[in-house]
Amino acid sequence: MSRTGEGAEARLEGSPEIPPQDENELRHILAAMQQSLTQIDGKIDSLSYRVDRMMERLDKQTERMDQVERRVSAVEDGQTALASGQLKVNTELDILNHKMDDLESRSRRNNLRVRGLAESTSIGLYASVEDKSLKRINRGG
Repeated sequence: MSRTGEGAEARLEGSPEIPPQDENELRHILAAMQQSLTQIDGKIDSLSYRVDRMMERLDKQTERMDQVERRVSAVEDGQTALASGQLKVNTELDILNHKMDDLESRSRRNNLRVRGLAESTSIGLYASVEDKSLKRINRGG
């Protein structure tokens, strides 16, 4: 290479002349750097693809998590409504149990037997009740 322009494509204008051994070494280094850059670009593309896939998966998981949170919220709201309904039912059950006990007690009061008082059967009460009951039965009403 001479100073007249041969090999000017490898040199910058105004730069000092590079010895041929160094120029070959620099070309070799430049080629290795270009190859490394090509490999790095390929790896970056691969990583970019993987990151995009991971972002898609993350978006899907986020959407599923939102659905789960909405469902849990709906279940909690339903559980709150059921708990208040259960409280109301328990209160009503207590009231009905109290009424049932009261009615049962009242019905037992009507079934009391008085012992020690003499009953006389000579009045004829039994006979009159029996006759009236038979007449009613025969009428059907």
